[in-house]
Amino acid sequence: MSLLNLIRWGGLAAMIAGVLFIVADLATLLVFVLTQAANEGALLFRSIAALSAGILLLLGLVGLYARQSEAIGILGLVAFLVAFVGSVLQRDFVWASMLAKLGWALFGAVSLDAGVYPQAAAVLLIIGAVLSGVINGFLANTQPVASSAYFVSIVVFDIIFYASVAWLGSSLFMGRSQEGS
Repeated sequence: MSLLNLIRWGGLAAMIAGVLFIVADLATLLVFVLTQAANEGALLFRSIAALSAGILLLLGLVGLYARQSEAIGILGLVAFLVAFVGSVLQRDFVWASMLAKLGWALFGAVSLDAGVYPQAAAVLLIIGAVLSGVINGFLANTQPVASSAYFVSIVVFDIIFYASVAWLGSSLFMGRSQEGS
């Protein structure tokens, strides 16, 4: 299998990860809105989907980086490493979630500058990562979730972020990424 095919498959992994995270977030949101409490079945589904999607997200990030590695240079490598390490550690450390979102926002910025992926997808990645990181960072400082509106905003910002990841992955997998400037 050629390197270009492996990179394209990384795009498919990113696309599937984004969709899985969105489905898990929507299912969790639906259960929360209907019952105003956590449901064990929904939490189990969310855990399994998030684990699978998390693994695919890391594979997808590698593919997204590899496709534009020459165009994004050292800053792109730093953004990739911060996003990757933060994403790996975010299950165990509260601060790592913010680190991951910072890395993804930087990755979106260098992707926007490189012009390899659709500009709108890179902008959406930046917006989703920043908003999701800020709201999740605020959540880390408050133990109970204050309101259902707060919970809904967390899910909405996560969906924006994961939709952008899926869009970037789709662009990579379908071969619609452009050459960097």
